[in-house]
Amino acid sequence: MDTAALRACYARLEAMGVDVFTCPMQNHKALCSPDGALALNPAAIESGAEEQAILLHEEGHFATGAFYTVQSPYTIRQKQENIANRYIYKRYFPPQRLQAAMAAGLREPWQLAEYFDLPEAMIREMLDYYQAQGLLELCPEEEL
Repeated sequence: MDTAALRACYARLEAMGVDVFTCPMQNHKALCSPDGALALNPAAIESGAEEQAILLHEEGHFATGAFYTVQSPYTIRQKQENIANRYIYKRYFPPQRLQAAMAAGLREPWQLAEYFDLPEAMIREMLDYYQAQGLLELCPEEEL
């Protein structure tokens, strides 16, 4: 686990005026509120990579103002989640950064996940997004 990257996530949130605190929750790993509160459920977070992904994602919500209520319809929730995710992809993992890692021999999503200290699912979502936008070229023999 890259503890420096994790500390940087917390520092950025603090600089944004976000109050990060732990809170046991039954159905959530994290919840944030537009008023600058971010509750994390450490018992539900399985790894440092997952913690970093959660912090990055929540930073995306605060940076873009993409919030919703838990009772919001799925389409509204998903739109706000996509806005938060895309902010993080573009800010911290632009296509050029992914291409550089792939050019260095990290071809599989699990390798990229280890390199960036993120969950493989997040890497796959990033790759899918950039491919759909035509911003990332993968070799035809690669299976993602």
